[in-house]
Amino acid sequence: MSNPHPATEPFMYSPKACVSCQQYQHLGFDDDKHCPFQRSSLQQKPSRTPYGRCDRHGVQVFATQICNAHAPDPHIECFDVINRPEPRVAIQEGMAL
Repeated sequence: MSNPHPATEPFMYSPKACVSCQQYQHLGFDDDKHCPFQRSSLQQKPSRTPYGRCDRHGVQVFATQICNAHAPDPHIECFDVINRPEPRVAIQEGMAL
């Protein structure tokens, strides 16, 4: 039987955000007023978004944040998404000269 997915094809699709970056280490979930994930209207708890540590910038980030240093896993095909209105922690990135 042949493999329907050759080794060169990605095995996962993910947003081009921290969640799909090799430099992101998941830590947990936190309340987030900009959470892109909808909860049932019956639940009274605030929406929660995954967050973790960015090893590149040395700060905690929401998994849904976007930065210019994104380093995707080679087995993940990323798709573009709109950035969050506010980061978990502001990141200062250097500009290429």
